[in-house]
Amino acid sequence: MVRRLIYIGIVISFLLMWMPETSYCYAADSKTGQDNPVELDWDYLTHVHFNDRYIDTGSLHILEKISEKNNRSVYRGITITRPHGHIIDDNHQTQDSSAVGVGPVYMIRNEKQFSGKLYGAFDMSGGFIVYDKAFPAGGRCYNFMWRFGPRLIYKISEDSSVNIGYLFMHVSNGFRSHNPGYNARGVSLGFVTKF
Repeated sequence: MVRRLIYIGIVISFLLMWMPETSYCYAADSKTGQDNPVELDWDYLTHVHFNDRYIDTGSLHILEKISEKNNRSVYRGITITRPHGHIIDDNHQTQDSSAVGVGPVYMIRNEKQFSGKLYGAFDMSGGFIVYDKAFPAGGRCYNFMWRFGPRLIYKISEDSSVNIGYLFMHVSNGFRSHNPGYNARGVSLGFVTKF
């Protein structure tokens, strides 16, 4: 059953990645026929004390802008994540809580120009992650990952930029039982270019 859910999650992730690129709201690249730039974000988020959860998370987010209106952009992509650590259960036992996960993600970015090539932004994203085992210990093999936080962006050119952010994250499966969710915070580094 767990393997079947993992396979379904992987198939859904890849289907979402290869959906048509253009959105009715985003016409900038439809005139030129060129591919949209891809954003690669790397996070390393450390645990926040929350119900005896001591889990740190490293993630790679591969994102593509699918719509833009005024200062707000919408992105879609895939997240590959590697949480590691432990939890302390209700019986005061330490249980390993490390896994590998993958899943589709959507992000909304509100952006404002500070000066010249320097921009500030606030990101909010949500993703559905399927893990290689029940995660955290005592949970299920899937979770929702929510991230939000500020970001500084330096635009090298129209299609290239680098950015740094400070993010807060909450991970849980949304159920009332078997839901040992956790919180984390930390630094995110990103790079945008056309490949």
